Amino acid sequence: MLRNRRIFLVATLIDALGSGLWGPFALLFLVHAQGLTLLDAGTSLSTGALLALVTGPAAGAAMDRFGPRALLITGNVVRIGAFCAYPLVHSSWQVIVVTVVAGVGDRLFWTCNAPMTARLTEGRDTDRVLATQTAGRFAGAGIGAGAIAVLPAITSPWTFHLLAYVNAASFAVAAVLIRLLPALSRESDHLGAALSRESAASGSWRAVLGDRPFTGFCVTHMAFTLASASKFAVLPLVVHDLLHGPQWIAGTAIALGTVVVVAGQRPIVALLAGHSRTAGLIGAATIFAACFGLLIPLEAVSLPVATGLILFTSLGFSIAEAMFGPTGTAAAAAAAPPGAEGRASSIFQLSWGLPVALAPGLLSALLSIGNALTWSVLALTCAAAVPALLVLRKKLPIALREPSPSVAA
Repeated sequence: MLRNRRIFLVATLIDALGSGLWGPFALLFLVHAQGLTLLDAGTSLSTGALLALVTGPAAGAAMDRFGPRALLITGNVVRIGAFCAYPLVHSSWQVIVVTVVAGVGDRLFWTCNAPMTARLTEGRDTDRVLATQTAGRFAGAGIGAGAIAVLPAITSPWTFHLLAYVNAASFAVAAVLIRLLPALSRESDHLGAALSRESAASGSWRAVLGDRPFTGFCVTHMAFTLASASKFAVLPLVVHDLLHGPQWIAGTAIALGTVVVVAGQRPIVALLAGHSRTAGLIGAATIFAACFGLLIPLEAVSLPVATGLILFTSLGFSIAEAMFGPTGTAAAAAAAPPGAEGRASSIFQLSWGLPVALAPGLLSALLSIGNALTWSVLALTCAAAVPALLVLRKKLPIALREPSPSVAA
């Protein structure tokens, strides 16, 4: 089991690094290598991502039928095709089509990742493996953010194309590693298929959507995802347009936050091992709310004080991110109705996808009204998650309410 877990962890780390890298790199690629305008590139990427989001439930149903291992391989293969196609796109509709294909691969991966992790781990080892994946994703995002500062000086499109092909190759390696997992994973797939047949007899979608504690948890989790998508998204605009300060302030805050998540993810999860997962989530919500609250008076204080608040809260945001990311995902996997883990995971993934897709429009609208309103809404949203979790913890499975047994890594 330990060998299987290590193979799977290496595969998903490669996957997470590639996915994290592409996030900040995508706009740069489409503008500097493919000749699109910034507006067309951004609109096309957002449209494709939203269209791909609706395929999540189908991915969940497929996982319950075929098992997570087969769908993880399929997701990587789909993304190989997408990233090989990116260097060939030169118009908005082509970008939308390829982004939808890449998004379908992402939905397959994220829907099947947590259930597969849960099958290969026990107790808090699930949280540890998910924590390592989160660190890999943030490391990839950090590399991508660094590339933004370097690559515009490169004029050859082939350099950008090479990076897209390297990303495709990384997904190929991940697919091969998952395919090489030995018989235990295949047995898990057969078990998942048997459970899905039993679940189908009683209506598995009804079992998931009718599970009020689970759906309530997914709705509550949207507060965390919105916080995660918003924590640094508008800082450059706030610093430049409202505070009229240098951009190194926002850049330093984002870089500092990335380093904290990458370096502190696993130690923070280890510290949470003696507490219930809902307790860890309540702690994360409290930190998020407090940090957003500290940013409310940015326009009313001097620039040095505002800078200190931004840098201080970047530490808090990253600690909260490290607390809720793997913990929330592991909690959702533990709370999923038996036999419908794929469908449940697809519903949980909507609690990630919807806030991420809606955040740019929401934040733009709020910031157009004022800085204080923006951070106030985010603070209140996170604060509202605390009483919701206190109510839900009485109805959620014991795996979420009691400390998980510590299992040697």
